[in-house]
Amino acid sequence: MLDQLCPCGSGKHYADCCAPYIDEGASAPDAPTLARSRYTAFALKKYPYLVESTHPEFRGDLTAASLGEGLEDVQWTGLELGEYKQGVAVPDQGVFDSVELKAFCEVKGVQRVLEELSFFTEHEGRLYYVDGIPKKEEPRRRAEPKIGRNDPCPCGSGKKYKKCCGAA
Repeated sequence: MLDQLCPCGSGKHYADCCAPYIDEGASAPDAPTLARSRYTAFALKKYPYLVESTHPEFRGDLTAASLGEGLEDVQWTGLELGEYKQGVAVPDQGVFDSVELKAFCEVKGVQRVLEELSFFTEHEGRLYYVDGIPKKEEPRRRAEPKIGRNDPCPCGSGKKYKKCCGAA
């Protein structure tokens, strides 16, 4: 595995990219690096690292075993990092670094995308993941009004839509 490309998409070998953080316990220098290493830990099913890299005050009942059970059918297929901001003030929460990310995966043959604004903070000299806010997909809007089953067919035949172009 150490000589294979890192799953995070950096183009580097795993040994030169995320392995020092996941396997050797090195502290990530910044939020994008921690986000990449956490994605790689998901992809390689190295769940203890995900627990260890989550801020102690935000772990709750998170365990490596519970992560493994909940993610057994997930195959991670790609990562895209977006905007990185330092010192983002979150009302009543504190100041955090943030990273926009898109994590691509396949669940039981269905392609999925997790879009999140992830928050990170330092605690006792180490950077940790705190939480993430899922980005909501914009609602799709039709360019034209919806055609009802009993409306005239837009092809101009004079028939009802359900008896013409809408017939199944």
